Amino acid sequence: MKKKQGKYVVALLLLAAAVMLGGCGDELVSQVLSRKEVKQELELVECVSADRYVHNTLDEGLQQVYDEMLYAILNFQDNVRLSTTNTSDVKTCYNAICADYGEIFWVESCSYGELSVRGKPYAVSFVVNYAFTPQEVEEYKRQMQPVIDEYLARLDKCESDYEKTEVLYRKLIKEVGYDLAAENNQNILSVFLGKETVCQGYACATQYLLQQSGIPCTIVTGTAQGQPHAWNLVRLDGDYYYIDVTWGNTDFMGDEAGEKPQINYAYLNITSEELLKNHTLQVDFPVELCESTENNYYRKKKLFFDTWDEDAIGAKFARAYDKGKDSVSVKFADSELFDEAWDYFIDEQHITDYCEGISQIYYVPDKDLNILTIYF
Repeated sequence: MKKKQGKYVVALLLLAAAVMLGGCGDELVSQVLSRKEVKQELELVECVSADRYVHNTLDEGLQQVYDEMLYAILNFQDNVRLSTTNTSDVKTCYNAICADYGEIFWVESCSYGELSVRGKPYAVSFVVNYAFTPQEVEEYKRQMQPVIDEYLARLDKCESDYEKTEVLYRKLIKEVGYDLAAENNQNILSVFLGKETVCQGYACATQYLLQQSGIPCTIVTGTAQGQPHAWNLVRLDGDYYYIDVTWGNTDFMGDEAGEKPQINYAYLNITSEELLKNHTLQVDFPVELCESTENNYYRKKKLFFDTWDEDAIGAKFARAYDKGKDSVSVKFADSELFDEAWDYFIDEQHITDYCEGISQIYYVPDKDLNILTIYF
């Protein structure tokens, strides 16, 4: 639609696709600017995102637009003229903010508008619709803060960044259930107040808490098993890893090892190669290649085997069984070792050689990651 106003033409531009969000609303849509709106002066804002992953992947011009949009969201501004004249920059920066700021829960939807003068872009405006009033947001923050403080206090007691990721992974799975019907399940309200969420809520809470505890973390979106999904990219000791809390919850995975969700550590600090066996990235920012295995759960716990040693593997099963643990997992370097372990301990039942008196077990194979989990 075009509307002529003297020498000015207001052009309405539609985005080709909805934006994948991290708690910042449902989609970015277009909106017509009025001549009055575009006369507002550009506001110089301070950068507060120098420690944010996606912000730092942008060039200087896009970083400025990101900062302007973030300032608007944090200060409940509903219509802001941006320093760019390219509407695609709005989508790029909006996605970046959603990935970097998992704590933003109060944006319902966003829009942009473009004013063209004689066919040339003149100004772009960022318009925000809020789900809550500033007073309501402050009240929600007040209610969440004791819960957030308890999480952060637990992380502060950890002796390493790796330990922080393990503690948070375990705590979120134990204390926050997976439920598609959870209210506000696309943001942190569902985690800290509702105690039930879905993948987006887990990813938002993980990003926020790790970032607050000093670990660079961002939200990554894409698909898993053909369904929309969200998880996290973290930096530990200079190397990058993926964390998927949702896939660590056995309730989500459909396991039936008990009434309460068990913790599947297979998706705690894994490589790109491992993740991409069943996940697909769909982001418009560059993602670091995750190659290190130093902070992988199985290596940290000495549950990783790159050579065949039935007694060493059997000892891991025996130790967990003798201590009365519910389960134990071991990981193998390749599928050949996994198959050998499966044949020896499961098919040939040699697990009874190491777990005296055992009469029944429940086992789960993960052939994507070569992990064998035994539930006692």
